[in-house]
Parts: sequence; structure tokens; C-alpha cells
Amino acid sequence: MKDCCIFGNGGSLKGYDFKKIDRDKYDVVGTGMAFRHWEKIDWYPDIYVNVDSVVCQNPEVIDFVKEYKCKFYVLSKSMLQKYPDVDLEKCFFLEDLLMFPQSSFRFVRNWCSGTAAVVASLDRYRNINLFGFDLDYVEFIPECEKNSDGTLTIKTTPETNPNYFFDDYQREGDTYNIPNGKTVHTKSWEELSYITDFINKMFPEHEVFITNYNDKTSISKWFDTKFLTEFI
Repeated sequence: MKDCCIFGNGGSLKGYDFKKIDRDKYDVVGTGMAFRHWEKIDWYPDIYVNVDSVVCQNPEVIDFVKEYKCKFYVLSKSMLQKYPDVDLEKCFFLEDLLMFPQSSFRFVRNWCSGTAAVVASLDRYRNINLFGFDLDYVEFIPECEKNSDGTLTIKTTPETNPNYFFDDYQREGDTYNIPNGKTVHTKSWEELSYITDFINKMFPEHEVFITNYNDKTSISKWFDTKFLTEFI
């Protein structure tokens, strides 16, 4: 069984060489709008996770899923409103997983794409390595505006984006939910540590080891943390 590498999109990954990951040793999970970078370097993860109900209706996200360059996808079911013909053998929906009694998702209360990616991996992998989950999100950058329904839209593509490892992660016209980084995101990582601890105590024969490789402290209060350069 391979180990697993799960990538967020924080600034701590700026300049990171994704192609150096040994794909014979690791399955790779990627999240969010990072496919805009993957397309530039012609590199794709094995599993793609995006559970933002607004972002999953972005035509560019739908087009990426349609290409099926990854083996599997964990998505928000909202995508079906715009793309009902998804391949159900490759695509799994968060809303269904939350109701599935044999899945670790049954313990989830709060989530983001990062923690959803980890929970989706708990039942399969013993060693899970985390990258780019910085938890230092600037909620309202100058290039965004708030909509009447509470979502945000990027007015112009940022020249410099403090939230991500490449600056055009968000582009003009992108609409997304307010991240709520200090509440929902942070709480979901804390709760994930409880879920992992419970699983390890209840099922010691399938003990899971999570290591956070990050040059920032980020989620180190809940998971063992090493510098990014220590990952071999």
C-alpha cells in the first residue's frame, strides 16, 4: 500500500517542485483551483478534492473534471446542477459521503476541501503527509467584492495573492464562498485531530500517522509538524 501526500494551496508551497514526488511510493491528492498550476506544468494528482458548493459550479472547474486527468474526484453535489453527466465511478460527492455510515465522514461536523481530503484518505492510507495548509487566509483581498448572497467575486486577477502559492490561483470572474478561515477552516482541522485520535484508539490495527510538512506553524497544534525541506 502506498502512502499519501495531500496538497493544500497556501503560500508555503511557493516554488515547490511537485514533479519530484515519487509516484511509485505516494498517491497524491490535490485541492481547489490548483489545477490552473498543474496545467502549466503538465502534472496532475491521483485524486482531486473540491467541496466548495459555489466553486464547484465554476465552468473551469467543471471542464477540468470532464477531462478526467485524475483517477478519482471528491466534489460538492452542487456540480450536478451544471454538469449532471459526471462519471459516477470516478466522482464521489461530499453530501453522500457525510451520510455513508461506513465512512469516516460520519464523524464530520465542519469541513473544508483540505480536511475533506484527509477524511477521505483515513480509510485507505496509514501514512498521510500534509503540505500547504497554512491557515493564514486573508479573507477579503482588494480584488474581491461581496455579493448580495454573501459570496465573493474576484473583480480583477490579482497581481499578487497573499493566500496561495501562485498569484493567479484566483482569476477575474471567480465566485466563491467566504473562506471563514479562522472559524470553519480552523475548527475543521481541530475536529479532524479528534476524529483521527478516535479512529486510532478504536481501530489500532489501522493506526493512521499524519505529518504536517510546513515551514509555517499552521496546524502544528494538532498534528506532528516538520519543515517542508525534511520531506524526502
